[in-house]
Amino acid sequence: MKFYKDKNFVLKILIATVVIVIILGILYYVLRYKVFGIKYEEIDKSNLGITENVYENVSDNISKAEFDNIRNIVLFGIDSRNPDNFYSGRSDTIIIASINTSKKSMKFISIPRDTYVNIAGHGMDKINHAYAFGGEELSINTINTNFSLDITEYVTIDFSGLKNIIDKVGGVTVNIDEDELAFINNNSKVKLEHSGDVVLNGEQALIHSRNRTVGNDFSRAERQRNILVSLIQKIYSMESDEILSLSIYFLSQVKTNVTDYVDYGNSIISDKKEYLNNIISVQIPSTEYSEGKYIDGIYYFTTDLEKAKQDMYKYLYEQ
Repeated sequence: MKFYKDKNFVLKILIATVVIVIILGILYYVLRYKVFGIKYEEIDKSNLGITENVYENVSDNISKAEFDNIRNIVLFGIDSRNPDNFYSGRSDTIIIASINTSKKSMKFISIPRDTYVNIAGHGMDKINHAYAFGGEELSINTINTNFSLDITEYVTIDFSGLKNIIDKVGGVTVNIDEDELAFINNNSKVKLEHSGDVVLNGEQALIHSRNRTVGNDFSRAERQRNILVSLIQKIYSMESDEILSLSIYFLSQVKTNVTDYVDYGNSIISDKKEYLNNIISVQIPSTEYSEGKYIDGIYYFTTDLEKAKQDMYKYLYEQ
């Protein structure tokens, strides 16, 4: 046929194919991030203070294949009280979510917000101040450099978004004591009738997670982890099609640089029973080798960072 005599025909087809792929990629981006309201924001990995030899540090306790199946993502809870401006507050909650696709397990490690660490360009300060100084990028840099980690991914949610998500799934079940019951009832529109295992709506869960009156800051961090674990358990109790139908709504409430959440989420959902039975929740640094101190009149949670690093490795990578 005549058009095959055109020496540039194949080149033209290749160019047209590339153009179509680019257009489809743009449309996918628009549909995924713009239409569905997902707040995607990349960060510069060269500024994350990544420790390059993490596997060498833990290789005595885990194989390389197992190490490669572990994914660590930082969850930032921001109490800005302004869902349209994620940068208007400090990282009130910092939790490393560690997902092991080989063992079908999930671990949640909370870092106390007052932990005394070195923040690049700002010196020694509370770890949650890093978010106010430089958002997710500086926060992850601070975590990586102080605990010798190689985290690159994050999910940020304002507490108002957490409230919306909890209401969307019909509440979360947590165990509360009498003092926590009184605090919730004194601050919420809907009152709880008893302590023990109760179902909290979004407002009540938000009040419970912000509670600085009952216990100390470590009690508060534990309450936040309990709410997170309960939320995951509630989601996992749903049918797979229900979870998928809710996923876009969930993602509209967060900001993230995670790009493969659909495929990755599907793989976790397909094995949700195994993951549900393998959830661990801890705090690092531990109070066993840390103490609260006032420095120049300001309270800090001072710790042995080397011991904290070893604890991180133990919970993230030891099997």
